[in-house]
Amino acid sequence: MAEVLEGICGVHQAGPKMRWLVWRHGYYWPTMMTDCVKYARGCWACQTHGPIQRLPATEFNPMVKPWPFRGWAIDLIGKITLLATRGHCFIIVATYYFTKWVKAVPMKGVSQAEVIQFLKSHIIHRFGLSETVTCNNGSVFVGDDVVAFSAELEIKFTHSTPYYAQGNGQAEASNKILKGCLAKVVDDNPRRWADMLSEVFWAFRTSQWTKTATMPLALTYGNDAVLPVEVSVRSAWVAFQQGLTPIAYSEAMMAKLDDLEEERMAALDRMQVQKNKVAAIYNKRISPKHFHEGDIILKAILPVGAKDPRLGKWSPTWEGPFTVSHVLRGGAYRLRDLEGCIQIRPINGKFLKAFHPTI
Repeated sequence: MAEVLEGICGVHQAGPKMRWLVWRHGYYWPTMMTDCVKYARGCWACQTHGPIQRLPATEFNPMVKPWPFRGWAIDLIGKITLLATRGHCFIIVATYYFTKWVKAVPMKGVSQAEVIQFLKSHIIHRFGLSETVTCNNGSVFVGDDVVAFSAELEIKFTHSTPYYAQGNGQAEASNKILKGCLAKVVDDNPRRWADMLSEVFWAFRTSQWTKTATMPLALTYGNDAVLPVEVSVRSAWVAFQQGLTPIAYSEAMMAKLDDLEEERMAALDRMQVQKNKVAAIYNKRISPKHFHEGDIILKAILPVGAKDPRLGKWSPTWEGPFTVSHVLRGGAYRLRDLEGCIQIRPINGKFLKAFHPTI
């Protein structure tokens, strides 16, 4: 078997092909198929150079936070190589899960102090304390100062695993829309992107979102915004409002606020229906992987496609073996190497596979 798999003429074929080749040359024993499959699975070269799974390993996990401003997703855009006119090269973006209210601020540099100041000024002091904040494992989000700040205010920071952007999907979706909109409005002077942020987010907040079937501003404040076009070309409802007496205007506003809770509940129902549809489609594509504490596994070399300078194009795609130290929720795991050191950052099960010892 060793000669057929990795000998002079061996090409590291799969177990069934290996068994056929052995049989073709006149050899046979009762457990030939089982032995060939086990031997091929245990080949170190075959395991470390195998393909990385592209399909998701866990079911879709939708996040719905209907309680006002209790759940935010935060992410950074940058470093932007084309500096803004005032020297900004980063954008910190926060999105509220339910109404899709987005807040973004350009920054010249990113540190833990600036992240804390952003949370204070633009989220806590305006919308109150959040229950959860979802972000990635960037150093500015997992540093000691941010951890102490969140512990003091009892804000739970939830971190997505490295190289698994789907874990913070809401922030990634907001980033994608933001970059697309900015690219369309800064053609004449690309360095003005920081000055155009307010206009882009005005469009964000006054546009209909598919999940809620309404605009974020209406869900947040209970009324539609008056757009500039409605002033230059007088719209019916603006003309109607201007003709109201102060008492009638107040009564109309109170009636609108009374309908706000009903509109929010309707938006919540639409969002749940839409997420259930997405989950049904997403879950058809999963290739489940489940590991338990103590399992011996191999880990994909991340980022995907990284090359060893010494081997270049012939670099392996997997490394290890490792032992599963902790099983976390959401299909994430914490690993321990053979020397007993536990890795700090967890990893998604999509980038793990079982290790088969050589026989």
